[in-house]
Amino acid sequence: MHRVFQEDTGLMARVLQNVLHLTMPIIDKVEVLNVDLTDLSPVSRWPDTLLRIESAAGPLIIVVESQTEPSEPKRRRWARYIAHLQDIYDCDVSLVVTCRKAATASWAAEPFRVGPAGWPSMIVIPVVLGPDSMPMITTFAEAVRDIPLAILSAFIHGDSPHAHAILEVLAATLATIADVHRAAHLAEFIEGGLGKGPGRRMWRTFMETQSYPYISELRAEGRVEGRVEGRVEGRVEGLLLFIEGRGITLTDEQRQRIIGATDTDEIDRWTVNVANANSAEEIFG
Repeated sequence: MHRVFQEDTGLMARVLQNVLHLTMPIIDKVEVLNVDLTDLSPVSRWPDTLLRIESAAGPLIIVVESQTEPSEPKRRRWARYIAHLQDIYDCDVSLVVTCRKAATASWAAEPFRVGPAGWPSMIVIPVVLGPDSMPMITTFAEAVRDIPLAILSAFIHGDSPHAHAILEVLAATLATIADVHRAAHLAEFIEGGLGKGPGRRMWRTFMETQSYPYISELRAEGRVEGRVEGRVEGRVEGLLLFIEGRGITLTDEQRQRIIGATDTDEIDRWTVNVANANSAEEIFG
């Protein structure tokens, strides 16, 4: 049932047009190709990130691609990634594209068709995370609730007019992380993810001039890392912002108690209490 199309190479066009009533262009030539599709040399298949999600509905492979500029060759690779992964893992595969620029996000969201426009064999429709779909996290309460999400918001909006507000609250959330080494790692991670634009310069300024002990480039130059005083001041500042974000009013005495605190464990305990507190008294417990 397939060799007949080799016997008469014009048969396929007649079937498509006259039997299936599909639109075909005027044909100049039909050639029978070699059916051996084996890759004789290594083929580069390097998506940015691959995630496998297990659920009651079955496994799902997520391909995550970070795209800075439009690229038609990249679209073809996306189609190849999806087809290859579906064949290897025999499960659903989805593509998520993250973009810092709105124009690139708009380009990435366009369906990519493999085959004639009227009857394509594959349509790749990415899920796109860009400036129009990713919320700006500009309050401390939002940022401390999900720090990785706040980091993603900073990456996508790092060059926007709202970058200062986003990065300021993100810097404050680092003070709420009890593990100083983890916070320092995130500070470096954020600097790298902001690219080479104004967002990175802004972040470096925060790390250098504020009371945060988490330094990347500056630490590489030999600056002192993780001073106890810096950790305390950073935690106090983060706690006060958190309380303000929750809409809780402090008396002058309570505010001075927080500002004068020196025990990081006590400050961390107060910070945890803020999440469920309805009054200032409940913070101090």
